[in-house]
Amino acid sequence: MKIIFIGGGNMAEAIFSKLNDSNIIVIQRNLSKLEKLKLQYPQINFLPKLDFNTKSDDLILLAIKPYDAEEACKNIQQYTQSSSIISIVSGINCQSLGTWLNNAKICRAMPNTTSTIGLGATAIYFTPTINNKQNILDIFLKLGKIYQFESEDKIDQMTAISGSSPAYIFYFIESLIQSAIEQFGLSPELAKDITLQVVKGSLGMIEANPSISIEQLRSNVTSKKGTTEQAIKVFENYNLNKIIYDAQTACYNRAKELARLFALPAVIDNE
Repeated sequence: MKIIFIGGGNMAEAIFSKLNDSNIIVIQRNLSKLEKLKLQYPQINFLPKLDFNTKSDDLILLAIKPYDAEEACKNIQQYTQSSSIISIVSGINCQSLGTWLNNAKICRAMPNTTSTIGLGATAIYFTPTINNKQNILDIFLKLGKIYQFESEDKIDQMTAISGSSPAYIFYFIESLIQSAIEQFGLSPELAKDITLQVVKGSLGMIEANPSISIEQLRSNVTSKKGTTEQAIKVFENYNLNKIIYDAQTACYNRAKELARLFALPAVIDNE
């Protein structure tokens, strides 16, 4: 079995770097990046294009931008009709991919950026014609945890919940650091060090106390009429929960917009 990556960008690299063996082929059109990847991963085969027929037990992993997906799929269609397809392309549904590829054996996966350090949260959906699910699951297990869903719409929802949410966390951490610098005159280095230690400690508290709810942990820090309570009141006054709700909704809606943009008639059934 070979795993053939169509695209060699950051998320593709996060995956194939964990596999890193001679059964991996990466198609990278950008010749400059292709040469850099060759030097970095000498065990992996890098090619500028796919121009050979794949086998039924091979896996084709689509790691391309949504707006490039249709062209890329049509370019490889003649070579990949017997293989199973794994798509990590945001917003493009199985119906559209199946039409472009003339292939109904599709798995949609939504890994997130923390996969690069083995702490990923990957959502997965299989179409009924996929028959080598375990091989696919084994790939994503190397990146962290897997969440398998029976509804494809859950993949778009997971874009908002896990796919994009590391950016939300980074944004909040950025704000804490910036406040420490501007409000209290800390150096950027010290502000970052303290904030990251607090974040690590907070996560550690959650993991070390699985029987205690996160709400209770927060309450334990929030003494009545104390300093923390005043900060929490500001969050509540600005309805931080609603802001987060709206942000995740906007992310999900964009994923659905992409799906509608590329929507096509029924998928080809070549079972």
